[in-house]
Amino acid sequence: MDRIAVHLRVTNNNDFTIDDRYDGVPYKFEAGKTVTIPPEAALHLFGWYPGVDMSVAETHVTRRWGWNTPAFMASGDAKRFFAKLQFAPVTFKTVEVVSGEDDDTLPSPIAPRAGAREASA
Repeated sequence: MDRIAVHLRVTNNNDFTIDDRYDGVPYKFEAGKTVTIPPEAALHLFGWYPGVDMSVAETHVTRRWGWNTPAFMASGDAKRFFAKLQFAPVTFKTVEVVSGEDDDTLPSPIAPRAGAREASA
């Protein structure tokens, strides 16, 4: 059975980097760069899910990142910062690979670490 997942592609067009975390995983949104994040992280970091009213996401973001202070709100910086974040849903489809079919062409599920030593008995 195929599984469909809608991730979020975020482009930070601000002139500063945004760092945050979700579930122990650091997320870095560098100025001028695009990052694709899983749906759970999108909900936690941006209040985003498919079909969300973007004013709800804006409120979530301004509170989460401290842009809702009286100074930010009065200056208009909060709205300006949020407006420079671009959001685009990206749909991924995962497909089951049945074991035994072309096993020799599949990549290893665990990539070897750089500099890792071989196990010996």
